[in-house]
Amino acid sequence: MKLPKFLAVGLLGTISNLTLFYIFVDRLMFPALQISIITFLIASLQNYILNHFWTFTKARDAEPPKILNYFRFLFVAMIGLFVNLLILWWFIETFDPKIKVIAQAFGIAGGTMFNFLGSKYWVFK
Repeated sequence: MKLPKFLAVGLLGTISNLTLFYIFVDRLMFPALQISIITFLIASLQNYILNHFWTFTKARDAEPPKILNYFRFLFVAMIGLFVNLLILWWFIETFDPKIKVIAQAFGIAGGTMFNFLGSKYWVFK
C-alpha cells in the first residue's frame, strides 16, 4: 500500500516541479539544467514532508520529521536527480524539443523507482 501513496506524493512533487520548470524555462527562458536542480530541491522538500506524514506512517508514529532523515531522503533523491538530468540532457540534445518540459517529465520518470526503494528501506525504515 505504500507504493501507491509514494507515487501520489511523487505526482504532486512532479506537478510542482514541472509547473515551476515550465514557468522559468519555457516562459522566462532560464537555463534548463540549473532550473531543474532548483525545482528538484523544492519538490524534494515537499515530498519528504508528505511521505513522512502520509506514506510511511510508522516513521511518523516513531518520531517527528528530522533534518537527518531529510538529508537521507535528499541523498537518495539526488541519485534520482542524476538520472533525471542525464535523461533531460540526452532528450534535449537528441530531439531538441520546442517544449522542454516534456524532456523533464521523462527525466523525472527515470528516477522514481530508485527513490521509492531508497526511501522505503533506508530513509523511512
